[in-house]
Amino acid sequence: MILKSLYGRIAIIYLLLLIAFGGFAVWITALNSARFVAELQQKLQHDLAAHLAHDLAPALRHDARGASVEAAARRLQAVNPSLDLYLLDAHGDIVTYLMGDSPLARHRVAIEPIKQFVAGAESLPIRGDDPGSQTAKAIFSATPIQFGPLNDGHYRHGYLYVILRGMPYTSAAGMLQGSYILRTGAVTLAVAVVFAGIVGLLLFALLTRRFRRLTATVRHFKAGHYDERFPDGVDDEIGRLGRAFNDMAATIQAQVEALQRTDATRRELVANVSHDLRTPLTSLRGYAERLEARLPDTDTDRRECLRAILYDAEQIERLVAQLSLLSRLDAQQLEPVMEPFPIAELVQDVMIKFKPHAETRGVELTTCHRADVPVVRADVGLVERALSNLIDNALQNTPAGGQVRIELAIQGESLHVVVTDTGCGIPEDELALVVQRFYRTAKSRAADGGGTGLGLSIANEIAEMHGSRLDIISRLNAGTRVAFDLKLTA
Repeated sequence: MILKSLYGRIAIIYLLLLIAFGGFAVWITALNSARFVAELQQKLQHDLAAHLAHDLAPALRHDARGASVEAAARRLQAVNPSLDLYLLDAHGDIVTYLMGDSPLARHRVAIEPIKQFVAGAESLPIRGDDPGSQTAKAIFSATPIQFGPLNDGHYRHGYLYVILRGMPYTSAAGMLQGSYILRTGAVTLAVAVVFAGIVGLLLFALLTRRFRRLTATVRHFKAGHYDERFPDGVDDEIGRLGRAFNDMAATIQAQVEALQRTDATRRELVANVSHDLRTPLTSLRGYAERLEARLPDTDTDRRECLRAILYDAEQIERLVAQLSLLSRLDAQQLEPVMEPFPIAELVQDVMIKFKPHAETRGVELTTCHRADVPVVRADVGLVERALSNLIDNALQNTPAGGQVRIELAIQGESLHVVVTDTGCGIPEDELALVVQRFYRTAKSRAADGGGTGLGLSIANEIAEMHGSRLDIISRLNAGTRVAFDLKLTA
């Protein structure tokens, strides 16, 4: 959760940078300290090989592997046992191992570092190959030397190569473990990093406090509190963002209030129109029925005209009934009367009502449910209206030869009411829109005598009044499945 906030991400990045910086600083300090100690030791013992060569020269000139050389080497080892002393030829090959405890791991060392040391290189330390290891490097002291036996009257030339093992630290980690000063410095740096981290986190919390306040204001506004504003007068980026939000919120609030006034006027208009149309529609239908009853059977033209008038009057009456119900839903004047009733009987009654219409359209209307469907607790009239709207909508969109089926299935503590058809289906991009008021799909708009776009909307609102909502699954040219839930009685 903390990674989703600006403060959390800034804090984590800051802490990671502090830890990386602290570790890098400790490592660099240890490396430089190790290099300094190595440089100091090599400078202090720079002439060690020359002094040893002065003591060993008489014996070496006689025979590099003779008993006198071994005796001289033992005397030197007794004085300083920490040295490894090697006699090298001019190419770096080890002629003899004069003194030391490390066994030979290689028989030749690189000659270039030795030449640099002998030439008096200013950049120390210089590390050469350690004969006691196949890969390790070590600081050393070296000097040119002549040794025997004679070769055609001339001595052989080479180097006296001394590995300086007096330095106990060969790595930065070793320096940290063995040096009290470095350990103390590392602990001090760690304390400083922790202190800087705590102070930084507190400062980041103070800096982002106003941003969190702005975020809370926006969330309250999103939740419907349109009078919410950001009370901040600081002239910085957050302050300017807050003022921009306040201006936007004021504009949105004014638009919402205007929409609410318009919606109230619309609801009043719909209620008045639906009420005022009932009387003339009833009169129109009554006169048309009387005229149809008085016409002789041979007057087919006038009879067809009257039937068309009656059909249109019936369609307008359905629309008026839907508008009246819609106005009552908008005004929240319709409170559902929850009572137990057998849903299977209601389904049968609705099917009987729609059976003639289905036969006229050539659509098979069926039902599928178990014999002992439990009793549900709901508003009978509203459920009948929702079910009628769904069946009527399915019949309107199913061609001749198709099928509309009503299913009842128990799911936990609810009854699943499903209306399935084999009609034209709904495009995927319109599925979320069909429950909006007055919305009609492209096929419905193109068809003659299409619906009003209120059937699914009213059914969805009735389902919501019962704690559910329409669940619509549809495939284009393959049919539609619409379902909602009703609570079972305890």
